[in-house]
Amino acid sequence: MLDDQRGFALVLALGVTVVFSMTVVTVIESAQSNQRSATMSSGRASAYDLAEAGVNNAMSVLRLPTNNALDKYVFCTDAASLPTLPCTRTDTYSSGKVTWYGTLYQNPAAGTAYWDLFSTGHVRNPFGGADYQKTIRATIPVVPVTSQPLNNPSWNYIFSRAPGTGVAFSGCDMTLANSVNVTAPLYVMGNLCLQNTASITKGPLIVKGSLDQQATQNHVGAAGADINEAHIGKGCRYKAQASHNPCVYGAAGTTPVRDNIWATILDATPPAVTAPVVDWNDWYLNASPGPYYSCAAPLSGQPANPTFAFDSPVGTASDTDANKLAFKNDNQGIVNLTPGSSYTCKTVNGELSWDYPNKVLTINGTIFIDGSAKVDIGGTVRYKGQATIYTSGTVLVKNTSLCGYSSGASCTVSSWDSTQDLLGWVANGNGSVVADNQVSAGDGVQFVSAYFQGAVYATNVIDIGTTSIVDGPLDGSTVILGQSSNSTFSGFTVVPVGMPGNPTVYALAQMPQMTGG
Repeated sequence: MLDDQRGFALVLALGVTVVFSMTVVTVIESAQSNQRSATMSSGRASAYDLAEAGVNNAMSVLRLPTNNALDKYVFCTDAASLPTLPCTRTDTYSSGKVTWYGTLYQNPAAGTAYWDLFSTGHVRNPFGGADYQKTIRATIPVVPVTSQPLNNPSWNYIFSRAPGTGVAFSGCDMTLANSVNVTAPLYVMGNLCLQNTASITKGPLIVKGSLDQQATQNHVGAAGADINEAHIGKGCRYKAQASHNPCVYGAAGTTPVRDNIWATILDATPPAVTAPVVDWNDWYLNASPGPYYSCAAPLSGQPANPTFAFDSPVGTASDTDANKLAFKNDNQGIVNLTPGSSYTCKTVNGELSWDYPNKVLTINGTIFIDGSAKVDIGGTVRYKGQATIYTSGTVLVKNTSLCGYSSGASCTVSSWDSTQDLLGWVANGNGSVVADNQVSAGDGVQFVSAYFQGAVYATNVIDIGTTSIVDGPLDGSTVILGQSSNSTFSGFTVVPVGMPGNPTVYALAQMPQMTGG
């Protein structure tokens, strides 16, 4: 009987051992499963974080000031041949890596654009097998920028950049002749000469060199009508009297020597103003419309695209800036912006369109023509919008009034709102070059029997003919004024994007909007 009990106890002990072993195995397997689950959950969370990092990396590329968010190759590495789109980027971190790419979609008619971005985070699976992955999708709207606050104060003046020899009375770096009456702020980096019956009746007048009044009827301000300021750095001379510094207030011909200058403030300390630097290369590459941002196909009912080209680069098989810039060579000839028929040219970031029956030129953004441009249709042309038009060549406005506001057949300065409608010319050409000789030799921009409301920059001379008037700031190597500089210009607060001296802005990428993942 005892032996039977011992056998039963052994069986019972073995059973308990088996059950206990099974419990231990179950607990171990459960712990391992929980660990794998936790690791997987953590890996997937890390993959999501990496995917978000990819979106942030894309934003940093789009918002880099030197990049153009409307460049479809902006995520690509420069190469000898055009890359296949979309270009995929990979960024590696200690926790894993992220691969991301985007496709740019544009609607020129609506002026809208956005990037459709896909970003995938990858985290290594410590148990083997496929990486943990998470893909998110985001939309990044891109908003065109067509205007910005004025940054460079030189655009508050008629600005003559030529510094001359730096020696007082050693020549004329800017000359006012005939019956010119300057009624706008004037800044002369070198020496200023007045001849014939030329006068200055509105300030401020700033001359870093000397002021030489060579004729009896020359004067700055008038008795009882002082200009507000005159700052003349290297002294004055009135006709045959001896030069001296500082200049002296009052009527010439009296004792002591005076200079026919009447100014509330008269001193020899010109305030420093720096001439703007022009980003010719950047705007050649990024102007829209321009050499690398062509006109969209017009919508039904709209006029056709213009017959002229902004440029004809043949090196488009490469995405390198150096290759593209090799074709910036002023070879497009003379572009007629106001021909005898209408045209439409729209991009997401700009527009240059001509309504011939109504004589309206619609402008927006920064535009680059690798050649010269002219407006000579005659009569009055109204422009609408804000734009800076760059030309590798020269600009001619002839027998035409080109204005930001018109009433009937007349331009009206008092009603012109430059914060809404402002055209700036930026010309690099010289009429002495055969391709650019629509203007006189030495000129970059010339107005012949014309009127213009807007701003003008020229690498070379700005030449305003005797029967022409420009209402607005001028910035040239020197400026030749016709009968009057302008009548009402008092400076700008808002200017088109692309105006020299302002920060370069192409387009603004907005905050991403998550659409999936």
